[in-house]
Amino acid sequence: MKKLTKYFPILLGFIMWVLSLNSAEAANLILNPGFEASSGTPNSWTITGPISTMEPVTSIDNQIHFSGQYGLKMMSNNPNCHGRAVQTVDITGNTTYIFTARFRTDIVGSIDKSVLIRVKWLSGNNQLGYNYIYDITDETKGWFLASEKIKALSGASSAEISLEFRWCTGSIWWDDIFMENCPDVPARNIKVGTVYCRPPGPTVEKNISVMSELLDQAGKSGCDIVCLPEGWATCTTGLGMTKVEANTLDGSASVMMGNKAKQYNMYIVSGLYSWEGDTLKNVAALYNRQGKIEAVYEKVQLPDSEAEQGAVPGNLLPVFTTDFGKIGILICWDNAFPEVARILALNEAEILFCPVWGDIRGTDLWKIIPRSRAIDNGVYFVTSIYDGHSLIINPAGDILQESGTQGTLITATIDLNYNPPWDWLGGAGRGVWRSVWRNDRRSDIFETLGNYRTSPIAGGRQDKKDDK
Repeated sequence: MKKLTKYFPILLGFIMWVLSLNSAEAANLILNPGFEASSGTPNSWTITGPISTMEPVTSIDNQIHFSGQYGLKMMSNNPNCHGRAVQTVDITGNTTYIFTARFRTDIVGSIDKSVLIRVKWLSGNNQLGYNYIYDITDETKGWFLASEKIKALSGASSAEISLEFRWCTGSIWWDDIFMENCPDVPARNIKVGTVYCRPPGPTVEKNISVMSELLDQAGKSGCDIVCLPEGWATCTTGLGMTKVEANTLDGSASVMMGNKAKQYNMYIVSGLYSWEGDTLKNVAALYNRQGKIEAVYEKVQLPDSEAEQGAVPGNLLPVFTTDFGKIGILICWDNAFPEVARILALNEAEILFCPVWGDIRGTDLWKIIPRSRAIDNGVYFVTSIYDGHSLIINPAGDILQESGTQGTLITATIDLNYNPPWDWLGGAGRGVWRSVWRNDRRSDIFETLGNYRTSPIAGGRQDKKDDK
């Protein structure tokens, strides 16, 4: 009896451990997630492809695996191969799931091109739409981790999981495939503002007074961040880009904005002309909630009119991290080049702010171009303009707020987790656009953009062996 009492805590601990394993396994909708219940072929998975003769050779590998004793290997010497491991599981429509998978590659030139994880939502035999799993990071032991929270479409009763290797020679291994219920992705609401105001001049002091009043309005309305236009401090004063104190990052206009940012605990994005010594740049400063200049973006695409006055271009397209998310900044002529917005979005900017003088190339281009940039990249787009209307645009290209009335502030509460599901490609799929364009984008042939990216993982990914 004493022996039983002595070992009872150990026995109880062992039982609880076993129960926890069973519970964890039961929470996963995927059967045979680590390919352990396999003997030559992966039980519960169907190996298939569009054309049977083009499928890679698929096998259970007991040498290379992330955990357990086995992994699923796909190997091909055919650059046009295409094969899948597929499993269908029961799900509940309008429910959020977290999907994770481990994979590693060997001699695969582009993960974006050749490795695909897709979850199709089905009602009976009818496809309602699908999600790509595109959030991929480099993890331990040479294995990538693919992970995404996805929401089943309303009316779906099952989900087809597809692990695909295509259009490449080399090998890929899969392991630890999980799909589990999880809480809904919460809204990330912030309030953004922008102004429509061509400062009246005739003095810098008058311009500062006008912008100060608009910032008071933004602060009192609870804005988390507000955007001011390009070069406003000397607009309508006749000073333009000349070397005066207002055209510096420590001048009177900048000091006022720092004070307002601190007073109202808000971020400010503002266009300015910036002299440093004998160097002139067209910049946008980001003031943080403490009133300090958090970062400065230097306009990359300079028009001739600015270059002729001695301005020099910046050479970087940075993304800035705030306490609510990541933002990118463009200035005026930058917006005429789709590569600028695309690079910022590839580097995970969620909102693009654009102080802009105007766009007079044609009818409503000041509206068409920002809407296009928002749609192309699945981001919010905010402009503060002189010639046109100031806009707040969501990732679907919808104009949330618009103003062409001088001296006005417009605001909108936006959800940074908003990600419009769209019917696309003739109704073949209802893809979530933020994942569709990133996953379908051929980074392997868009070499310039791919090489520019600051992150080697979130897009333009390559097999480590080929990443020199």
